[in-house]
Amino acid sequence: MLSVSNLCRRFGSQVVFERASWSVAERERVALVGANGSGKSTLLRMIAGLEEADDGIISLPRGWTVGYLPQDGLTASGRTVIDEALDAFASVFALERECRDLEARLADCAADDPRHDALLSAYADARTRWDVEGSYDCESQAEQVLLGLGFTATDFARETGEFSGGWQMRLALAKLLLSRPNVLLLDEPTNHLDLDARNWLEGFLLDYPHTVVLVAHDRYFLDVTVTRITEVCGGRLTDYPAPYSRYLDTREAERAQELAAYRAQREEIERIEAFISRFRYQASKATLVQSRIKFLEKLDRLPAPEGGPSTLHFRFPPCTRSGREVLRLDRVAKHFGALHVYDDLSVTIERGRKIALVGPNGAGKSTLIKLLAGAEPLSAGSRHVGHNVRVGYFAQDQTRVLDPERTVLALATAAAPVDLVPHVRSLLGAFLFSGDAVEKRIKVLSGGERNRLALALLLLDPPNCLLLDEPTNHLDMTAKQVLLEALQRYDGTLVLVAHDRYILDHLPQEIVEVGRGHATRYLGNYEDYVARKAAEAAGQIATAVAMRDAPLPSGESVAPAARNGGAEQAQAKLDARAVAKRERDQARLEREIAEKEHALAAVSAVINGADFYQSHPSPQQVFSQYAQLKRDVDALYARLERIEQS
Repeated sequence: MLSVSNLCRRFGSQVVFERASWSVAERERVALVGANGSGKSTLLRMIAGLEEADDGIISLPRGWTVGYLPQDGLTASGRTVIDEALDAFASVFALERECRDLEARLADCAADDPRHDALLSAYADARTRWDVEGSYDCESQAEQVLLGLGFTATDFARETGEFSGGWQMRLALAKLLLSRPNVLLLDEPTNHLDLDARNWLEGFLLDYPHTVVLVAHDRYFLDVTVTRITEVCGGRLTDYPAPYSRYLDTREAERAQELAAYRAQREEIERIEAFISRFRYQASKATLVQSRIKFLEKLDRLPAPEGGPSTLHFRFPPCTRSGREVLRLDRVAKHFGALHVYDDLSVTIERGRKIALVGPNGAGKSTLIKLLAGAEPLSAGSRHVGHNVRVGYFAQDQTRVLDPERTVLALATAAAPVDLVPHVRSLLGAFLFSGDAVEKRIKVLSGGERNRLALALLLLDPPNCLLLDEPTNHLDMTAKQVLLEALQRYDGTLVLVAHDRYILDHLPQEIVEVGRGHATRYLGNYEDYVARKAAEAAGQIATAVAMRDAPLPSGESVAPAARNGGAEQAQAKLDARAVAKRERDQARLEREIAEKEHALAAVSAVINGADFYQSHPSPQQVFSQYAQLKRDVDALYARLERIEQS
């Protein structure tokens, strides 16, 4: 068991941990959650032995190993990818060499040689350790993990120094997973992974035979991979034996109760203090005053609730209405030397659609969004921008356009329309720029901070067509939620590339799969797309056709093969199924709303009973149930509204 006892850690006047105690059993999978700066990464580093605590003890069972993956900064060079991955088995290879060496020495040593018994004992010990630690398929294991994380077989022989920082972190993750430490510490492991690699990592962690402690800002990833949440807040570590979504519901109910208890106690204190102030100098009330003073002195005062859920919301200003056809690529080709990403691609984007581009790394998602934005020249074909269309493009390297000498606040104020200037600080706060941070000059910001600022600047004065390439990188849960809610209410046209499953499940109306020079459209969100792909793989439905020469939302087939009547009929069937699914979803949501509203009315009747406070043993529990039902009803109505508008 990993055990933390009375842990203390401070940075100057900032208290990160104050007498915090915590434990994790073998094979548990735990996520650390909390606001940026609360101490999640610090705790991982202390467990890994890379940072010392000011006080307290971190203990592990004898013989346990610890493996740690930081957020970034790990690089390798001088070896091939497969050799670098096989370095995870260095101890296994050393043990294998030891066995072979002892075998050779025993072969040259006679049975009556005085050294024979010692060599035989050493060989028996080495073989025992081999039975526990050894493996005959190290290379096969390494290849499987590398392929799962997105490397191809042709990458195995490439020199590691040829790869970018993101791929270097994938390689570091592969080595760590192959080494299989007893305690696996992962700090934002999904930052550099595409959806396929994330899905693979989810499965790997579910089958991992040892302890996993991780930090991640991907809600869906946390729901799938962990069974316990530890909240890092106010110098304490608080456990919730639940996946992330249930933790959110539980914690919100707890905070509501904490706030209600705190306010009730404050009201009682203020009432008593008013009594003391009023009758302090009246002799006839001296005994009563003194008893109340003693009561306040002995009272265990509740602290103000910390770390409550964000109430910050951001709404885009209304967009200027564009023509129905927003962007169109006609028979476009894009080549990078001998590499042909696209040869004959036609895509049309219509007004008001919210579209996500998906596909493995290197499939051409970023290239396609650059072509739509006009940020990358065409090798052939043409690009058309519709009437009254103003395009806003957020690139992964958007930070290059920021003036390094200006401050965060100055840039944001200059970018905001007049009516949004009073809300500039609120938006910056949502993207983790608060207090003195808004006075920082751009040149001193980290890469992640610059990315967050570039996104905030784009949202302050959004055009009527947004093209976003990985907008959620470097955002924490709060900032992602603010962005998601704003984009859900955005009334312009949206095309985005994202690897956050929660965003993809809750934002797009259509998924466009990019790969092998084609773009294939699927109606619905990412969950619908995955279900459709599974059905295609099982042969239950016809394979979707690539887009070509038709608006995305029209439902018409757009590949060359789709120009005949059979393809049009197949696409019509797909659209009919999509309509039928929408109607089924509507009916299901309406049933759920009716059930929840019936339950809400029943709880409301209990609360409004004449003897509610006298007869019910736990009124606060009933209020919490009422609040949860109210939130459930609101969420169901919001989902119904999104379906009806799609």
